[in-house]
Amino acid sequence: MNQFKKVSLYLLMPVLLLILFIRLVDAFRSPDLPADISTQSLHTIDGQNLTLAELSDKKPLLVWFWDRWCGACKDTVPVLMQLNDKRTSVLTIAHRSGNDISIVRYLNGHHLTLPVVNDSRGELAARWNVTTTPTLLMVANGEVVATTSGWTSAPGIWLRLWWVRKWYY
Repeated sequence: MNQFKKVSLYLLMPVLLLILFIRLVDAFRSPDLPADISTQSLHTIDGQNLTLAELSDKKPLLVWFWDRWCGACKDTVPVLMQLNDKRTSVLTIAHRSGNDISIVRYLNGHHLTLPVVNDSRGELAARWNVTTTPTLLMVANGEVVATTSGWTSAPGIWLRLWWVRKWYY
């Protein structure tokens, strides 16, 4: 084996181990989602009725559980705003963050334009077994194919999204 291959293998192995570790942590922290999650009707604060199946029919859907007081959630917002485009849909779920008016004020104050479902009493999070914010669900064709909870880097979100596009679309 020449020197270049040895160095490449030496550098590649820690990266592969890190990716494996991250996937194992994601699997361990993944919520136990109900079987009918893709067909449950969700109501946004602007009056839309949506399902995960509809939103993920032609492109990946990122479902993001957040709280107004969550510091790690604020770090995720710029990435989600960039991703909400022709290739990806983003649906946010405001977990125990007040009434619709207070959420609209919060969104306007932070210049956020993502669709929001208000889970003011935490009932949706409880039904979906989501216990941590932020939690990000990646949905393809109505099926949740990847999840992560807690702080996630922009490259981590992009890498997971790339994986979903590659294997499911």
